[in-house]
Amino acid sequence: MSRLGFIGIILFGLTLIAGCNLVQPLEVSSVEGLENIAIGRGGLEGEFTVVFSNPNPFPIQAKGVEVEVFVNGKKVGLVSLPEAQAIAKGQGELQLEFDTEKGALLQIIEANLMNFLLGQDVKLAVKGNVKGSAFGIELTVPVEAEQNLKIQL
Repeated sequence: MSRLGFIGIILFGLTLIAGCNLVQPLEVSSVEGLENIAIGRGGLEGEFTVVFSNPNPFPIQAKGVEVEVFVNGKKVGLVSLPEAQAIAKGQGELQLEFDTEKGALLQIIEANLMNFLLGQDVKLAVKGNVKGSAFGIELTVPVEAEQNLKIQL
């Protein structure tokens, strides 16, 4: 092997090692806005904001979400990323939306009818992962939040 090829391999290896430490992991600081819930013909829908602590000196591009919505522990829907967003350096936010699955509203009402009629709390939870990347390096951040809601029919 030529000397130039050997130097190239060493530089490539150093780049890979540096790349592993290039993007620091994000942490979820808080989840806000779970109380902005609407009940419509299609079921429950709403949006919420995930606030991240991004220790990197650059924004992280959100690529997608794998987050599920639960009502009193029963999976009823999915969260979506409504548009391309970047998580800013320092304190960054990500706006997410959720919808319940078809037929989930009827199941939610059947399972929680007394809670709704009496104005008692219903536990709404979101749990899953947000996927992002920077400089071609992928990262996954777990997201989990619960909110007790009073939903009256």
